[in-house]
Amino acid sequence: MEKINFRLASHEDNQGILDLAHSVSMKGDIEIIFERNPDFFHACEIQGCSYQVLVATRLDNTICASGVRALKNAYISGKPTVIGYLSDLKVSNTERKLDILSNGYKKMKEFHQDGKAKLHITTILEDNKTAKVALVWKNKDQSIPNYYDVGGINTYFIFPFLPRFPLNTLNIVRGNMNIIDDVVTFLNAEGAKKQFFPVYTREYFLTLRNFKISDFYVTYDGGQIIGVAATWDQSAFKQVLLRKYNGRMKWVKMIFGGLLPNEGERIKHFYLSFVATKDNSAQILASLLNYVYLDIRKNGYKYCVVGLHEKDALNKALRTFPTIIYKSRLYVAEYKSDNEIRELLDNRVPYVEIATL
Repeated sequence: MEKINFRLASHEDNQGILDLAHSVSMKGDIEIIFERNPDFFHACEIQGCSYQVLVATRLDNTICASGVRALKNAYISGKPTVIGYLSDLKVSNTERKLDILSNGYKKMKEFHQDGKAKLHITTILEDNKTAKVALVWKNKDQSIPNYYDVGGINTYFIFPFLPRFPLNTLNIVRGNMNIIDDVVTFLNAEGAKKQFFPVYTREYFLTLRNFKISDFYVTYDGGQIIGVAATWDQSAFKQVLLRKYNGRMKWVKMIFGGLLPNEGERIKHFYLSFVATKDNSAQILASLLNYVYLDIRKNGYKYCVVGLHEKDALNKALRTFPTIIYKSRLYVAEYKSDNEIRELLDNRVPYVEIATL
């Protein structure tokens, strides 16, 4: 049996990691491939304040698996805390997946134990039965941390099938330098009410790759901000390739034809990011979404993506929009017992910034 080696990646590994990413697809009614051209590490930079990329290599040094651990500042039970996020776990379809996961996590355990993060979180698609058996099952390999389930994540793909009309019930403006400090203050004040909401700063948004302050949509009531969301086109460093339609989506594609992207097409889309409303109002978010929806149609985007925890009241804002929902599970991944993990968290609804996964 060929020996697999594990090590931290460098920028010299860029092409090998890109080749691996292109070979691994996300199964489902819409089978897609997440690409990171031209530089995989550009996508890592937006995940947090620092990151480590672990790769598995064959004897010829070709890369057959990869995973990322990023550190970021986020709110845990209302307090700013450094947490880790585990993402971009990919294993070549031709490799010994369970063996690689087990040995990879033995290496990853060193990251967990460096004391830099209070806890680590990660997500797994509901349909990814292989990953669930390998990572979540109670009788799994003991080198793998405890995956403590903290609920489902609804990832909405909003498609601009039908026209909508502007709603003038709220005062909505685009972001500018005169209001960025107020936007940051609002995001942190409302975000602290949710578990894992990132801690934001002015400098973060001014230096964020391919993001402009004018990408914000800001809602006012009586001179006070009551809602914030932003559009973020990451196509310069992250792409989604639609590999194949499966199941019911074959029929949906036949019905809607050119309104949906074709197989083999890289889909023009953006993320709806940095979402917060006063008192978590779904009505405010629905008004923001209406303006964003108009921009999808006007600028030729095929869809936009937003993610919400299944218990988040903001899900109600999506009810009147044409969407396809991908479901995943959010986990705290730690070498701790369920009780030890529960002691770290209160009952706030979790938040996941889909754009930075």
